[in-house]
Amino acid sequence: MSTVPVPPPNAAVHTTCCEYCPVACGYRVYTWPVGHEGGQAASDNALGVDYPQAALTGGWPTENMHNVTVIDGRQHNVLIVPDATTQAVNIGGTHSVRGGAIAQKIWSPTGRTADRLQRPLLRVNGQLVPISWDMALDLVADLSTYVLQEWDELAWGMKLYSYQYYENVYAATKLALGEIGTPNFSPHHAPADGDDVPGLSDTGIDAFGSAFADDAEADVIMICGSDPYETKTVRFTTYQAAGGAALIYVDPRRTFTAAYAEQHGGLHLQLHPGTDTALYSALAREIVERGWYDRDFVDHHTASRADMDAEGKWRRRRFGMDFAQLRDHLLSRDEFTPEGAAAITGVPADQIREAARLLTGGGGERPKTSILFEKGVYWSHNYENTAAVGNLGVLLGAVGRPGRTTSRMGGHQRGGQRAAGYPLDKSPHFFEDHPVEMDTERWLVEGNTRFRWVVGTNWISAMGASQALRSAVADLVNRGPRVTTSDPDGVRNALQARMDAGGMVIVQQEIYLNESTELADLVLPAATWGEEDFARNNAERRLRIYEKFMDAPGEARPDWWIFAQVAQRMGYDGFGWQDTNEIFEEASERSRGGRRDFAALVELARQRGMRAHDLLRQFGTTGVQTPLSIEAGELVETERLHADLRFKTDSGKANFVLADWDAVADRNQVLGPDTSRGELWVLNGRVNAIWNSMFDHSRREITTTRWPMNFLEIHPDDATPRGLENGDIVSVESDNVLDQLGRRTSASFTAAAYITEVVPPGVTYTYFLYPGSPSNSITSGDSSLQPLNLRYNFKLGRGRVRRIGASGLAQSMSFAPRNLAPEPHVHEHLEEE
Repeated sequence: MSTVPVPPPNAAVHTTCCEYCPVACGYRVYTWPVGHEGGQAASDNALGVDYPQAALTGGWPTENMHNVTVIDGRQHNVLIVPDATTQAVNIGGTHSVRGGAIAQKIWSPTGRTADRLQRPLLRVNGQLVPISWDMALDLVADLSTYVLQEWDELAWGMKLYSYQYYENVYAATKLALGEIGTPNFSPHHAPADGDDVPGLSDTGIDAFGSAFADDAEADVIMICGSDPYETKTVRFTTYQAAGGAALIYVDPRRTFTAAYAEQHGGLHLQLHPGTDTALYSALAREIVERGWYDRDFVDHHTASRADMDAEGKWRRRRFGMDFAQLRDHLLSRDEFTPEGAAAITGVPADQIREAARLLTGGGGERPKTSILFEKGVYWSHNYENTAAVGNLGVLLGAVGRPGRTTSRMGGHQRGGQRAAGYPLDKSPHFFEDHPVEMDTERWLVEGNTRFRWVVGTNWISAMGASQALRSAVADLVNRGPRVTTSDPDGVRNALQARMDAGGMVIVQQEIYLNESTELADLVLPAATWGEEDFARNNAERRLRIYEKFMDAPGEARPDWWIFAQVAQRMGYDGFGWQDTNEIFEEASERSRGGRRDFAALVELARQRGMRAHDLLRQFGTTGVQTPLSIEAGELVETERLHADLRFKTDSGKANFVLADWDAVADRNQVLGPDTSRGELWVLNGRVNAIWNSMFDHSRREITTTRWPMNFLEIHPDDATPRGLENGDIVSVESDNVLDQLGRRTSASFTAAAYITEVVPPGVTYTYFLYPGSPSNSITSGDSSLQPLNLRYNFKLGRGRVRRIGASGLAQSMSFAPRNLAPEPHVHEHLEEE
C-alpha cells in the first residue's frame, strides 16, 4: 500500500510536462501544505479517486511521485502524476521511468536535492565563497565590457543549452548573438553552432517534420541510431509498438528494440560501427536498381540539376544531386551492391535485400514507410550519414504524408527560440573558402577566448577528448594572478590581469556544482523547471506551458533574469522584461516562418485581451502543434510538415545529396580500433533510468540503486581472455585520443564490466556522460575530421579494456540480460522497465 499523502480537494493544481526526453509527457502537479491530507473517498481528495484502488490499476501515486518543497515560505507536499486526461503524447497517463519519478527532481530542503545552488559564488584562494547578486552581476558585466574593449567579440564566448525554454534561450541569444554579436557561441552538445543534420537539411527535409501519430499510422518504420524503448519510451510503447508497424532497426547492438523488431515481423540490421553510410546507400541502390522508388514523387517533387545550380546555399550547389546523378553514383560503386555492403557493414546481403523489399513493398502495394533517426547517425559520421538517410526518405516519398515521414526522433525537447541569427561572416573557420560556424573549443584551446559564460551544461565532460580539454582549461584559468580577496575592485583587477596574461575567466550558471564548475571563477545559481513559467516544444512540435508551482531555493534566479540584468549593466536596451510572458510574446516575432512559429498564438491572445502564456495554459498538457495560424478566430495547428510537398530549398523541391563513402572510410581509419594492440570499439549512449549527465538523477535513489557506477557492456568472447566477470571494475584506456588541436593524447575512464551478447565481439558499449566517468574522455575532440560543420564523432570511441579488480557489485547490481522482448502472443502492451 502506498504511503504517499493524498492531496485534499483544495490542493493547488498546475500543469507541466516531463523535463527530460523529447516525448515530453504531460503531468499534473498538486501542491498543499504539509500537515493536511485528503480523504479516501473521491469527493475528499483532489485526484477524484476512491481508495483503496485495485492493484495495477494505476490509481496509486508512488513514493517517487511525491516530494516536499517550499512554497511561499512554507513546507508543502508536491505530488506529480501523469495527466490521464491529456489528448496527446502520453494518452491515458502512461509514462517512462524517468518521468514517473520527476517529483524527485524538485528542490527539497530535507531531501537529496538539498545541495542545489542557492546564492552566487566567487572563487577566492581556490575556494567558492558567497557574494551578493549585485557584485556578481557587476563583475560579469564589467569583465564582458573589458573583453570587448581590449580584444573583440570573438574573445567573448558563451556555451548555452540548446534544449531549454524559449524564454531563457531568447534572452541569452539577444545578448550574445544580438547585442554582442559573437560567433564564439556554441550549444551544450557540440563544439560549434549550426545544423546538427546538415545532410538531411540539404535534401530540403525539416528534421522535425513528423508527428507521433505517424508512428502509429506507418506500416514500416526504419529506426536508425536510436533505441526508442530505452530513450523515448512512451513514443515506442504508445505509438510504434501499439501501431503494429514492422520495424527495421539499425544498431550494432542487439537491444530490446532489436529483439522486438525481429519478433514482430521486422529486421535487425546489426551493422559494424561507422558503416551507416554504406548500408543506407546499398538500400538506396537496391531500391533504385529494382525500380521500387516512389516514381511519382521523384518525377514531380525532386529538383533538377539546374534547380540546384541556382540554389542560394553553397552546400546544395556543391553536394546536391538530381535523380540521374544519384542513380549513376549508386550504380558506379561496388560497395553499394548488397554483397559489397555486406562485406563492409557485416549486414548479410539477403537482409539488405529484404529490408529494401519491406521499405517499398517490393514492387507490390507500397506500404506507409517512415524513417526515424537520432544521434547514433549524426554523432558518428554527420554529413554523410544524414545525407544518406535523406536520400532514402526522398526515394521513398516518405515526407509530409500520414505514416510516411523522415525525421529525427529528438534527443531533448525543443526550446531554442533565438533572438538573433548566428554571425557566420565573423567565423574564423572555413571549408573550401566558405565560412562555417566557429569551433569554439578549438578557438579556446588555442588561447583566443578570454571570457566564457557556460550555462546549463557540464561543459567539459560533454565535449570530445574531455580529459585533454580539462587540462587546457585548467592552464588557462591558472594564468596570471590569483583572486585572493572578495573586494570587487580587487577581484576585477585580478581577473582582468589574468585575461591580459592570455588566460580566461569562466562564469558557470547552474543548479548544482559539477565537474565543470570546479574550474569556474563565478558560479551563478539558476532557477529551473517548476520554479518559473516557461514554454517549449516537444519532438512533434507540440507547444505546452510548464507552470511555476514552487519557490526557487534561496537566492536562485531564472536564467532570463540573469541575462537581462547583465545586459542592462552593459548598457543595452530592450532587456527590461518583467516576466517570462513578456519574453514569450516578444520571441513570437522571431518564430515566424519556422517550424516553431507561435506568432498566431500571441496574436490571438492579444485579440482576446489575454496574456499569451494564459492562452497557452488553456490548452493544458495537450498543447498545440506548431507552426500555428488563425482561421475564423481559432488556432489552426500543423500536424506534420511538408504536407504540401514543398521543401526547404529555393526551388521548393527535394534534393538528393552526395553521401561520400570515401570520406567516411578514411575517417574510420583514423577513428577505428587497432585490433593488433587489443583495442575494441567503445560505443556509447543512454539507458532507460538515466538522463544525460545525471545532473539530478545522481540524486535519485531509483537511479543510483540501479546504476551505482558506469558500466561497460562487453561480449563474452572479449571478456574471457581479459579475465573479466560481471561487476569487475575495468579501466578503458586509449593513448590515441585526438584533442581539440588534433594532437594525440592519452585518456581513460572506469566502469563495471557487464558481460552480455547484446554487443558483438570487438564492440563495447557504455553510458555516455556518467558523472566522473564520461566516455568522452576517449572520443576524439578533433572537429577537423568533419570539416563541413565541425562536429565530434562522439559515438565512435576506441580503447583497451583492462581489469582493475573485483567490486562486489554483482551482489547488489543486476547483470541480467536487458534485451528480452515479449513474443507477439504474450501480451499486447509493453510494461516499462
